Amino acid sequence: MKKNKHGANLFELAEKYHFNVKDIRDFSSNINPFGASKKALDYVKENTVDVVISDVNMPDKTGLEMIREMKELLPDTYYILLSGYQEFDYVKKAMNLSVVDYLVKPVDKVELGNLLEKIALQLQEKVEQSQTLSQELDEEGFANFLAGKDNWWIGLSKEKQGSFTIPYYVLGQDWQIFISDQPLDGIVVTPFVAPYQQSFEKWKINAEKALFYGSVNLEKSESLFAYYEPIYRVIIQGNINQIIEELTLLEKVVLKNTPRVAITKQLFTQFVMDVFHLFEYLQGDNLADVVKKVQEAATFSEMIAFIQEELSRFLSHYRMNENVESVLQLISRDYQKELSLKDISRELFINPVYLGQLIKRETNATFAELLNKQRIKAAQQLLLSSNDSIEDICYKVGYSNVGYFYKVFRKLCGKSPKTYRLQGMTEHTEDE
Repeated sequence: MKKNKHGANLFELAEKYHFNVKDIRDFSSNINPFGASKKALDYVKENTVDVVISDVNMPDKTGLEMIREMKELLPDTYYILLSGYQEFDYVKKAMNLSVVDYLVKPVDKVELGNLLEKIALQLQEKVEQSQTLSQELDEEGFANFLAGKDNWWIGLSKEKQGSFTIPYYVLGQDWQIFISDQPLDGIVVTPFVAPYQQSFEKWKINAEKALFYGSVNLEKSESLFAYYEPIYRVIIQGNINQIIEELTLLEKVVLKNTPRVAITKQLFTQFVMDVFHLFEYLQGDNLADVVKKVQEAATFSEMIAFIQEELSRFLSHYRMNENVESVLQLISRDYQKELSLKDISRELFINPVYLGQLIKRETNATFAELLNKQRIKAAQQLLLSSNDSIEDICYKVGYSNVGYFYKVFRKLCGKSPKTYRLQGMTEHTEDE
């Protein structure tokens, strides 16, 4: 017995034109007591579909009626209408509903296949072109793009995916931020909720942290400048072994608190600069190049490994004079007190002029310059980490004259103590 052919077989078309058979839903059975259109409408209420193919004639309602209802739920879906006869009235109504095509049964396989292939190309173009967003979106912009669905997810991937993508260049690498109505494979995939702009900026911070640190606690972030004062005291003593140990300590503190990447790089840049400035007589190294590589580091482990290697190489042939080392230790410990080179030289049983020459040769700075650097460094930390008045800070770090304190601070920092505090508070607020 010859088998009747009912036009195009969608499963054959799927194989030929590379559609996924699993993604095809057939609601054409007349056995359904509620009607094929009811079942199809229930399905699209919970699921997004790209293409709907419907017959004009159905047991419960016409295909045109069903499409009219579906378009309220899925306005961007492609609709194809089938009919056993060609009537202008049906064609006109279909065009009014923006139906992409009206096919007369029996449907020609090639014609339907070409149509589906054309739709597939258009869908791909939508993903590649119209769905690429800018990072400069405000709250209204996000709301306009994300209207229509309550549940959105945001994440990071190397390839474009999801409903929307945003090009993202971070830590020297090209990434794609995707926004999707379902969780996809990627990095830092989290729910994306209103207020969208605020959520977006917070998510970018966490994404950068995840790329830089690896596995970290993204919830905790604290100001670390208060931790740096004792580290600087160790640096200025000039003990190489202790300097390397302090680097390890700073590494552990940073990993525990996971500050923003920019803050971490700032801290370690300061560390490197303090060491280089202390031993600046050791020429042959370009500090600018070292700082540049620290800033360009793509990961925390890469940055730490570079700094450890650079410092070890830089300090490998260094041995500070014992008397100079004693002076640096004294400055670091007692900078708040009234110190003089004459008194220190007497305790060390050495001529003050000769001691001053040794200090200059070893550190490329005078005793007074080293003392001022230590006091101003301590003042910087207090300005950022305390609410003490500038006058109180002046006395706490060892100065007896507020005017002289202002003069030295401006010379070493390029700004007044008040301006330094205000700028530091502003930067801290922005980082949070």
